[in-house]
Amino acid sequence: MHTIRYGLTLAAGLLLAGRPAVAQGPAANNDPLTGVFSNVQRLVGTYEGTLNGKYRIRLQLSGQDSALTGQYYYLSKGQLLQLRGQLHRNGLVLLRETVGADTVATGWFSGKLDAGPLLADQWLRGEWYNRSGTTLMPFQLQRVDGSSKPTTAKARIGSKTYLSSFEGPIVTVPDAGVTKLLAQWFSLENLIGQDLTSLRAEQKYKRQEGMSGGTEELDYTVNYNAHGLLSITAQTTGTGASVWYDHRTQNIDLNTGFPVVLEDEIQPEKLTQFLALGQQKLQKITRTYKQDEFLSEEDEQGVLGQQFGLHSTREYTVSAAGLMCDHPVSYDGLSNFVWKVLTGNFQVEFSHAELARFLKPESPLRRLAAR
Repeated sequence: MHTIRYGLTLAAGLLLAGRPAVAQGPAANNDPLTGVFSNVQRLVGTYEGTLNGKYRIRLQLSGQDSALTGQYYYLSKGQLLQLRGQLHRNGLVLLRETVGADTVATGWFSGKLDAGPLLADQWLRGEWYNRSGTTLMPFQLQRVDGSSKPTTAKARIGSKTYLSSFEGPIVTVPDAGVTKLLAQWFSLENLIGQDLTSLRAEQKYKRQEGMSGGTEELDYTVNYNAHGLLSITAQTTGTGASVWYDHRTQNIDLNTGFPVVLEDEIQPEKLTQFLALGQQKLQKITRTYKQDEFLSEEDEQGVLGQQFGLHSTREYTVSAAGLMCDHPVSYDGLSNFVWKVLTGNFQVEFSHAELARFLKPESPLRRLAAR
Protein backbone atom coordinates (compact mmCIF):
# COMPACT_ATOMS: atom_id res chain seq x y z
CA MET A 1 0.00 0.00 0.00
CA HIS A 2 3.04 2.31 -0.10
CA THR A 3 2.18 3.76 -3.51
CA ILE A 4 -1.40 4.31 -2.43
CA ARG A 5 -0.19 6.33 0.55
CA TYR A 6 1.96 8.30 -1.85
CA GLY A 7 -1.14 9.01 -3.96
CA LEU A 8 -2.86 10.31 -0.83
CA THR A 9 0.08 12.61 -0.09
CA LEU A 10 0.13 13.87 -3.68
CA ALA A 11 -3.59 14.62 -3.75
CA ALA A 12 -3.61 16.21 -0.31
CA GLY A 13 -0.70 18.43 -1.32
CA LEU A 14 -2.60 19.67 -4.36
CA LEU A 15 -5.66 20.37 -2.24
CA LEU A 16 -3.72 22.24 0.40
CA ALA A 17 -2.14 24.32 -2.33
CA GLY A 18 -5.64 25.25 -3.50
CA ARG A 19 -5.14 23.69 -6.93
CA PRO A 20 -7.61 21.06 -8.19
CA ALA A 21 -5.72 17.91 -9.13
CA VAL A 22 -7.49 17.37 -12.43
CA ALA A 23 -6.99 20.92 -13.59
CA GLN A 24 -3.26 20.56 -13.02
CA GLY A 25 -2.97 17.42 -15.16
CA PRO A 26 0.02 15.10 -14.63
CA ALA A 27 2.51 15.89 -11.90
CA ALA A 28 5.50 18.14 -12.53
CA ASN A 29 8.43 16.82 -14.54
CA ASN A 30 10.51 16.11 -11.43
CA ASP A 31 7.75 13.88 -9.98
CA PRO A 32 8.34 10.11 -10.31
CA LEU A 33 4.72 9.72 -11.45
CA THR A 34 5.13 11.96 -14.51
CA GLY A 35 5.06 9.12 -17.05
CA VAL A 36 1.80 7.34 -17.74
CA PHE A 37 0.67 4.09 -19.28
CA SER A 38 -0.41 4.51 -22.87
CA ASN A 39 -2.69 1.50 -22.49
CA VAL A 40 -5.23 3.07 -20.15
CA GLN A 41 -7.86 1.02 -21.96
CA ARG A 42 -7.11 -1.93 -19.70
CA LEU A 43 -8.86 -0.05 -16.89
CA VAL A 44 -11.97 0.78 -18.90
CA GLY A 45 -14.98 -1.18 -17.71
CA THR A 46 -17.46 -1.69 -14.89
CA TYR A 47 -16.57 -2.75 -11.35
CA GLU A 48 -18.59 -3.76 -8.31
CA GLY A 49 -17.57 -4.30 -4.72
CA THR A 50 -17.32 -2.69 -1.32
CA LEU A 51 -16.08 0.46 0.35
CA ASN A 52 -14.86 -0.08 3.91
CA GLY A 53 -16.04 -3.69 3.64
CA LYS A 54 -19.72 -2.77 4.01
CA TYR A 55 -20.88 -0.10 1.56
CA ARG A 56 -21.63 -1.71 -1.80
CA ILE A 57 -20.82 0.41 -4.83
CA ARG A 58 -20.75 0.12 -8.64
CA LEU A 59 -18.17 2.05 -10.64
CA GLN A 60 -17.67 2.65 -14.36
CA LEU A 61 -14.46 3.93 -15.98
CA SER A 62 -13.77 5.30 -19.46
CA GLY A 63 -10.46 6.59 -20.69
CA GLN A 64 -8.22 7.85 -23.43
CA ASP A 65 -4.43 8.29 -23.35
CA SER A 66 -3.64 8.88 -19.66
CA ALA A 67 -6.94 10.55 -18.71
CA LEU A 68 -9.71 8.66 -16.92
CA THR A 69 -13.33 9.65 -16.51
CA GLY A 70 -16.11 7.75 -14.82
CA GLN A 71 -18.91 7.59 -12.32
CA TYR A 72 -20.03 5.49 -9.40
CA TYR A 73 -22.90 5.11 -6.98
CA TYR A 74 -23.81 3.46 -3.71
CA LEU A 75 -26.29 0.64 -4.36
CA SER A 76 -28.35 1.82 -1.40
CA LYS A 77 -28.72 5.34 -2.80
CA GLY A 78 -28.58 5.21 -6.60
CA GLN A 79 -27.11 8.74 -6.75
CA LEU A 80 -24.31 9.26 -9.29
CA LEU A 81 -20.96 10.72 -8.30
CA GLN A 82 -18.54 11.81 -11.02
CA LEU A 83 -14.91 10.72 -11.34
CA ARG A 84 -11.97 12.21 -13.20
CA GLY A 85 -8.29 11.42 -12.91
CA GLN A 86 -5.10 9.86 -14.19
CA LEU A 87 -3.26 6.56 -14.56
CA HIS A 88 0.41 7.01 -13.62
CA ARG A 89 3.60 5.24 -14.67
CA ASN A 90 3.76 2.92 -11.67
CA GLY A 91 0.15 1.83 -12.17
CA LEU A 92 -1.34 4.17 -9.58
CA VAL A 93 -4.91 5.18 -10.36
CA LEU A 94 -5.91 8.51 -8.82
CA LEU A 95 -9.55 9.55 -9.25
CA ARG A 96 -11.12 12.80 -8.10
CA GLU A 97 -14.74 12.59 -6.98
CA THR A 98 -17.29 15.38 -7.50
CA VAL A 99 -21.06 15.73 -7.26
CA GLY A 100 -22.76 16.51 -10.59
CA ALA A 101 -21.24 19.50 -12.37
CA ASP A 102 -19.64 20.78 -9.15
CA THR A 103 -15.89 21.34 -9.44
CA VAL A 104 -15.13 20.95 -5.72
CA ALA A 105 -13.68 17.54 -4.89
CA THR A 106 -15.69 15.56 -2.36
CA GLY A 107 -13.31 12.64 -2.19
CA TRP A 108 -10.53 10.62 -3.86
CA PHE A 109 -9.91 7.05 -4.96
CA SER A 110 -6.27 5.93 -4.95
CA GLY A 111 -5.41 2.37 -5.94
CA LYS A 112 -4.17 -0.13 -8.47
CA LEU A 113 -5.59 -2.76 -10.77
CA ASP A 114 -4.63 -6.34 -9.95
CA ALA A 115 -5.10 -7.94 -13.35
CA GLY A 116 -5.05 -11.74 -13.21
CA PRO A 117 -5.31 -14.00 -16.26
CA LEU A 118 -9.07 -14.47 -15.82
CA LEU A 119 -11.74 -11.79 -15.70
CA ALA A 120 -12.75 -12.96 -12.21
CA ASP A 121 -9.16 -12.22 -11.07
CA GLN A 122 -9.25 -8.54 -12.06
CA TRP A 123 -9.66 -6.31 -9.02
CA LEU A 124 -9.30 -2.58 -8.49
CA ARG A 125 -8.05 -2.13 -4.91
CA GLY A 126 -6.93 0.79 -2.79
CA GLU A 127 -8.28 3.48 -0.50
CA TRP A 128 -10.96 6.14 -0.67
CA TYR A 129 -10.47 9.26 1.38
CA ASN A 130 -12.45 12.45 1.89
CA ARG A 131 -11.45 15.87 0.64
CA SER A 132 -9.29 16.70 3.65
CA GLY A 133 -7.70 13.25 3.82
CA THR A 134 -8.90 12.72 7.40
CA THR A 135 -11.16 9.74 6.62
CA LEU A 136 -9.75 6.71 4.82
CA MET A 137 -11.69 3.62 3.78
CA PRO A 138 -10.31 0.64 1.82
CA PHE A 139 -12.11 -0.43 -1.33
CA GLN A 140 -11.98 -3.56 -3.46
CA LEU A 141 -13.90 -3.75 -6.71
CA GLN A 142 -14.13 -6.72 -9.06
CA ARG A 143 -14.51 -6.25 -12.78
CA VAL A 144 -18.02 -7.10 -13.95
CA ASP A 145 -18.47 -9.68 -16.71
CA GLY A 146 -21.21 -7.99 -18.71
CA SER A 147 -21.39 -10.80 -21.25
CA SER A 148 -22.81 -13.32 -18.77
CA LYS A 149 -26.52 -14.06 -18.50
CA PRO A 150 -28.25 -10.95 -17.11
CA THR A 151 -29.87 -11.02 -13.70
CA THR A 152 -32.56 -8.68 -15.04
CA ALA A 153 -33.89 -9.75 -18.45
CA LYS A 154 -36.01 -6.67 -19.15
CA ALA A 155 -37.34 -3.52 -17.53
CA ARG A 156 -40.89 -2.51 -16.78
CA ILE A 157 -41.67 0.68 -18.69
CA GLY A 158 -44.51 3.06 -17.95
CA SER A 159 -45.17 6.64 -19.03
CA LYS A 160 -45.59 9.93 -17.26
CA THR A 161 -47.02 13.05 -18.89
CA TYR A 162 -45.89 16.49 -17.78
CA LEU A 163 -47.91 19.62 -18.68
CA SER A 164 -49.96 17.70 -21.28
CA SER A 165 -47.34 17.60 -24.06
CA PHE A 166 -44.21 16.21 -22.42
CA GLU A 167 -44.27 12.42 -22.10
CA GLY A 168 -41.31 10.53 -20.64
CA PRO A 169 -40.62 6.91 -19.65
CA ILE A 170 -40.74 5.57 -16.09
CA VAL A 171 -38.37 2.60 -15.94
CA THR A 172 -38.16 0.09 -13.08
CA VAL A 173 -36.21 -3.12 -12.42
CA PRO A 174 -35.97 -5.41 -9.35
CA ASP A 175 -32.66 -3.81 -8.29
CA ALA A 176 -33.71 -0.72 -6.26
CA GLY A 177 -30.36 1.04 -6.77
CA VAL A 178 -30.53 0.61 -10.54
CA THR A 179 -34.14 1.82 -10.56
CA LYS A 180 -33.06 5.02 -8.80
CA LEU A 181 -30.30 5.47 -11.33
CA LEU A 182 -32.70 4.91 -14.24
CA ALA A 183 -34.94 7.61 -12.79
CA GLN A 184 -32.02 10.02 -13.24
CA TRP A 185 -31.24 8.95 -16.81
CA PHE A 186 -34.87 9.37 -17.86
CA SER A 187 -35.77 12.38 -15.73
CA LEU A 188 -37.38 15.38 -17.40
CA GLU A 189 -34.30 17.47 -16.61
CA ASN A 190 -31.96 14.97 -18.27
CA LEU A 191 -34.20 14.57 -21.34
CA ILE A 192 -34.89 18.24 -22.12
CA GLY A 193 -32.48 20.14 -19.88
CA GLN A 194 -35.20 21.60 -17.63
CA ASP A 195 -36.81 20.41 -14.44
CA LEU A 196 -40.59 20.51 -13.97
CA THR A 197 -40.56 23.72 -11.92
CA SER A 198 -38.55 25.60 -14.55
CA LEU A 199 -40.64 24.20 -17.41
CA ARG A 200 -43.92 25.10 -15.68
CA ALA A 201 -42.74 28.67 -15.07
CA GLU A 202 -41.62 29.03 -18.69
CA GLN A 203 -44.92 27.70 -20.06
CA LYS A 204 -46.90 30.05 -17.80
CA TYR A 205 -44.84 33.05 -18.88
CA LYS A 206 -45.30 32.24 -22.58
CA ARG A 207 -49.06 31.93 -22.14
CA GLN A 208 -49.25 35.25 -20.33
CA GLU A 209 -47.17 37.02 -22.96
CA GLY A 210 -48.79 35.26 -25.92
CA MET A 211 -45.42 33.88 -26.93
CA SER A 212 -44.32 30.62 -28.50
CA GLY A 213 -40.99 28.97 -29.08
CA GLY A 214 -38.50 26.72 -27.36
CA THR A 215 -39.15 23.06 -26.55
CA GLU A 216 -42.84 22.27 -27.04
CA GLU A 217 -43.14 18.48 -26.97
CA LEU A 218 -41.40 15.37 -25.66
CA ASP A 219 -42.04 11.77 -26.64
CA TYR A 220 -40.03 8.55 -26.61
CA THR A 221 -39.56 5.24 -28.41
CA VAL A 222 -38.45 1.95 -26.88
CA ASN A 223 -35.99 0.46 -29.39
CA TYR A 224 -35.02 -2.63 -27.40
CA ASN A 225 -35.78 -4.14 -24.03
CA ALA A 226 -34.42 -7.68 -23.64
CA HIS A 227 -31.34 -9.61 -22.46
CA GLY A 228 -30.70 -7.02 -19.78
CA LEU A 229 -30.24 -4.20 -22.31
CA LEU A 230 -32.51 -1.21 -22.74
CA SER A 231 -32.44 1.27 -25.63
CA ILE A 232 -34.79 4.26 -25.47
CA THR A 233 -34.80 7.29 -27.77
CA ALA A 234 -36.33 10.55 -26.52
CA GLN A 235 -37.59 12.91 -29.22
CA THR A 236 -38.13 16.63 -28.62
CA THR A 237 -39.93 19.09 -30.85
CA GLY A 238 -39.63 22.85 -30.64
CA THR A 239 -40.23 26.06 -32.53
CA GLY A 240 -38.09 29.06 -33.25
CA ALA A 241 -37.49 30.55 -36.67
CA SER A 242 -38.94 27.20 -37.82
CA VAL A 243 -39.98 23.87 -36.35
CA TRP A 244 -37.00 21.83 -35.13
CA TYR A 245 -36.57 18.25 -33.95
CA ASP A 246 -33.96 16.60 -31.79
CA HIS A 247 -33.41 13.13 -30.41
CA ARG A 248 -31.19 11.46 -27.86
CA THR A 249 -30.78 7.75 -27.19
CA GLN A 250 -29.89 6.10 -23.90
CA ASN A 251 -28.51 2.55 -24.09
CA ILE A 252 -28.41 1.07 -20.60
CA ASP A 253 -27.10 -2.16 -19.07
CA LEU A 254 -29.94 -3.10 -16.70
CA ASN A 255 -27.55 -5.16 -14.56
CA THR A 256 -25.53 -2.11 -13.56
CA GLY A 257 -27.64 0.91 -14.51
CA PHE A 258 -24.72 2.37 -16.48
CA PRO A 259 -24.83 3.55 -20.11
CA VAL A 260 -23.23 1.25 -22.66
CA VAL A 261 -20.70 3.44 -24.50
CA LEU A 262 -19.94 1.73 -27.80
CA GLU A 263 -16.46 3.25 -28.02
CA ASP A 264 -15.52 1.56 -24.74
CA GLU A 265 -16.87 -1.84 -25.82
CA ILE A 266 -14.56 -2.31 -28.83
CA GLN A 267 -11.27 -4.17 -28.37
CA PRO A 268 -8.50 -1.55 -28.85
CA GLU A 269 -6.52 -3.83 -31.14
CA LYS A 270 -9.57 -4.26 -33.39
CA LEU A 271 -10.69 -0.65 -33.42
CA THR A 272 -9.06 0.14 -36.77
CA GLN A 273 -10.83 -2.82 -38.40
CA PHE A 274 -14.15 -1.82 -36.87
CA LEU A 275 -13.85 1.77 -38.13
CA ALA A 276 -12.83 0.51 -41.59
CA LEU A 277 -15.98 -1.62 -41.78
CA GLY A 278 -18.03 1.36 -40.66
CA GLN A 279 -16.41 3.49 -43.37
CA GLN A 280 -17.34 0.93 -46.04
CA LYS A 281 -20.94 0.99 -44.86
CA LEU A 282 -21.01 4.79 -44.68
CA GLN A 283 -19.64 5.12 -48.21
CA LYS A 284 -22.48 2.99 -49.57
CA ILE A 285 -24.88 5.55 -48.11
CA THR A 286 -23.01 8.68 -49.21
CA ARG A 287 -22.69 7.44 -52.80
CA THR A 288 -26.48 7.48 -53.12
CA TYR A 289 -26.29 11.30 -52.80
CA LYS A 290 -24.04 11.69 -55.86
CA GLN A 291 -25.60 14.16 -58.27
CA ASP A 292 -28.57 14.66 -56.00
CA GLU A 293 -30.54 17.56 -57.41
CA PHE A 294 -30.83 19.52 -54.14
CA LEU A 295 -27.07 19.34 -53.39
CA SER A 296 -24.58 21.83 -54.76
CA GLU A 297 -21.23 20.55 -56.00
CA GLU A 298 -19.66 21.68 -52.71
CA ASP A 299 -22.30 19.84 -50.70
CA GLU A 300 -21.87 16.72 -52.83
CA GLN A 301 -18.14 16.66 -52.18
CA GLY A 302 -18.77 17.23 -48.49
CA VAL A 303 -21.14 14.28 -48.31
CA LEU A 304 -18.80 12.00 -50.26
CA GLY A 305 -15.94 12.97 -47.92
CA GLN A 306 -17.66 11.80 -44.72
CA GLN A 307 -15.46 9.66 -42.45
CA PHE A 308 -16.71 7.06 -39.99
CA GLY A 309 -14.93 7.61 -36.68
CA LEU A 310 -15.55 7.27 -32.96
CA HIS A 311 -17.78 10.35 -33.14
CA SER A 312 -20.03 8.30 -35.42
CA THR A 313 -20.73 5.79 -32.63
CA ARG A 314 -21.81 8.17 -29.88
CA GLU A 315 -25.47 8.24 -30.92
CA TYR A 316 -26.68 4.72 -31.60
CA THR A 317 -29.71 2.51 -31.06
CA VAL A 318 -30.08 -1.18 -30.33
CA SER A 319 -32.67 -3.29 -32.12
CA ALA A 320 -33.45 -6.97 -32.52
CA ALA A 321 -31.48 -6.92 -35.80
CA GLY A 322 -28.36 -5.07 -34.67
CA LEU A 323 -26.91 -1.67 -33.85
CA MET A 324 -27.53 1.48 -35.86
CA CYS A 325 -25.05 4.34 -35.52
CA ASP A 326 -26.37 7.78 -36.41
CA HIS A 327 -23.36 9.41 -38.08
CA PRO A 328 -23.46 13.22 -37.64
CA VAL A 329 -22.86 14.85 -41.01
CA SER A 330 -20.37 17.71 -40.94
CA TYR A 331 -18.14 19.49 -43.45
CA ASP A 332 -16.89 22.99 -44.27
CA GLY A 333 -19.57 25.08 -45.95
CA LEU A 334 -22.49 22.98 -44.65
CA SER A 335 -25.52 25.28 -44.51
CA ASN A 336 -28.17 25.05 -41.81
CA PHE A 337 -30.79 24.12 -44.43
CA VAL A 338 -28.77 21.26 -45.90
CA TRP A 339 -27.80 20.10 -42.40
CA LYS A 340 -31.48 19.80 -41.46
CA VAL A 341 -32.21 17.83 -44.64
CA LEU A 342 -29.25 15.46 -44.18
CA THR A 343 -29.44 14.91 -40.42
CA GLY A 344 -30.58 11.39 -39.57
CA ASN A 345 -29.91 10.02 -43.05
CA PHE A 346 -26.47 8.51 -42.39
CA GLN A 347 -27.43 5.53 -40.25
CA VAL A 348 -24.70 2.89 -40.33
CA GLU A 349 -25.97 -0.54 -39.32
CA PHE A 350 -24.03 -3.47 -37.84
CA SER A 351 -25.65 -6.85 -37.36
CA HIS A 352 -25.10 -8.45 -33.97
CA ALA A 353 -22.88 -11.06 -35.60
CA GLU A 354 -20.76 -8.41 -37.33
CA LEU A 355 -20.33 -6.45 -34.14
CA ALA A 356 -19.53 -9.48 -31.96
CA ARG A 357 -16.09 -10.06 -33.46
CA PHE A 358 -14.94 -6.59 -32.39
CA LEU A 359 -16.31 -6.57 -28.84
CA LYS A 360 -14.36 -7.01 -25.63
CA PRO A 361 -14.94 -10.41 -23.94
CA GLU A 362 -16.80 -8.80 -21.02
CA SER A 363 -18.97 -6.44 -23.10
CA PRO A 364 -22.71 -6.55 -22.28
CA LEU A 365 -23.36 -6.16 -26.01
CA ARG A 366 -22.16 -9.75 -26.44
CA ARG A 367 -25.51 -10.87 -25.01
CA LEU A 368 -27.12 -9.72 -28.26
CA ALA A 369 -25.23 -12.21 -30.42
CA ALA A 370 -25.78 -15.04 -27.89
CA ARG A 371 -29.55 -14.99 -28.27
